[in-house]
Amino acid sequence: MAYTVTTPSNRVSLYSSGLDPVFGRLFDQAFRDFFATGDSEAQSLKKLSMDVTETDTGYLVHADLPGVEKDAVKIQVEGSRVTISAESKRQDEKTEGGKVIYRERSTSQFYRSFDLPAELDPSAAEAKLENGVLSLTLPRKVQTAALQIAVK
Repeated sequence: MAYTVTTPSNRVSLYSSGLDPVFGRLFDQAFRDFFATGDSEAQSLKKLSMDVTETDTGYLVHADLPGVEKDAVKIQVEGSRVTISAESKRQDEKTEGGKVIYRERSTSQFYRSFDLPAELDPSAAEAKLENGVLSLTLPRKVQTAALQIAVK
């Protein structure tokens, strides 16, 4: 079986040559996504990659935030729900006597919201951003012992 390079002009031959049309569309979409510029809002919102570890006192979260300044990170803790959002902004470079030929780096937004098994203490939480990795320490809320009331 001979393979041919598919261009818009010979795309019909790809589908009529026996290659499943669904596979052809998936391949086309993967090819477009690979070379996408990332300028659209849907492409600029990225899922935050992270690891969560349980410790004796709470949880430790490591999240990848490449190119994000610490002032652009927002962390919200409500009960057992944690929400992390961040934005990296593209710096418009001034070029002297030249022009930008190709640009792949653009503004990116990161977002992740997740629930942990226990209620958290937001007042004792700590966050640190170093080398593009957010380290978040989330202690569990201290459970108060049940109070027993004596009957008189």
